[in-house]
This record gives sequence, structure tokens and C-alpha cells, in this order.
Amino acid sequence: MTLVPKLLPQWPALLAAALLAGGQAWAQAPAADSHAAHHTAAANEQQADLSEGEVTRVDAAALKVTLRHGELKNLNMPPMTMVFRVQDAALLAPLKAGDKVRFRAEQVKGAYYATRIEKAQ
Repeated sequence: MTLVPKLLPQWPALLAAALLAGGQAWAQAPAADSHAAHHTAAANEQQADLSEGEVTRVDAAALKVTLRHGELKNLNMPPMTMVFRVQDAALLAPLKAGDKVRFRAEQVKGAYYATRIEKAQ
């Protein structure tokens, strides 16, 4: 019991040292939590958000593409053929009728936009 009275005045410093030592363990994240792993997870998540479809018509002048698509889970929409707007004609440049694509659709102010389109592999 003689040790307790001697350490009592030093308890704030001991507590701070213990917290700092514990904080270093948190700062050293395992390799799975690395910056690159977060990007891989984000890329996989983005790929999962893409829907599959087929180009039936491209109208670059009107910034529109007609797609026959599967279910659009993010929009709670069943498979169908419909027209999507795009913000940039460059998104449509590599596409032609018959191309199989993966795309992301969003609803903006009541209109449906294809915000990302890539040829399926």
C-alpha cells in the first residue's frame, strides 16, 4: 500500500501515457485497411451499382441514348427499353446500336440520365 500514495500525484501523467500508447495501436491500421484497399472496395461497389443493357439507338445531337436494360435496382425499376439523357455527348461517342453496356442511371428532376456508360466485356 505504500506504492499507492507515491503514484497518486503522478496518475494524470500515467493516464496520458497509457492513452497515447493505446492511440498508437489504433493509428497502425492493418494492411486490409490501407488506402488502396478502400479504393478497391469503392471500385467494386461502383461496379455493383452498374446495370446491364443493350444500346438500341444513339442520338448524340439530342444527348440521348435508348437502352434495353435489366432491372435498375437503384431506381426500383423493372427491365424495359427506355430513353436516357446524358450530360455530355462524349459519353455516347464510342457507342452504337447493338453494343452491350454496363451503365449507371439516375433520376434528376423527373428525367432519367445515364451518368456512366461503358461497353460490357
